[in-house]
Amino acid sequence: MIVMAGPGASAQEMTAGVVMERMPVPERVAFIAGIVEGLAYARYAADNKQTAGMGCIYQWFYGKRGRSLDVEQAFTRFKDHMPGTIVAAMVAKECGK
Repeated sequence: MIVMAGPGASAQEMTAGVVMERMPVPERVAFIAGIVEGLAYARYAADNKQTAGMGCIYQWFYGKRGRSLDVEQAFTRFKDHMPGTIVAAMVAKECGK
């Protein structure tokens, strides 16, 4: 379980809804980019250091203007799910597993 808490705040599960409701936009963009970086590296490691899958993930995110807005729309639609799960599902549609 991932928790998000600040001074005086109680811990709570960091769902996509929490990200959209509580995280400022610049932080959300960086947060989403971090998820993409993690997925790309995991793909690289899983593919025995072959770069095609990792490249597909980078192209999916960085190659389309406004991709972070697409992710934010998905976060709003699936607000009870974990952010990484949502982004992974979106990537899998384009790049496979």
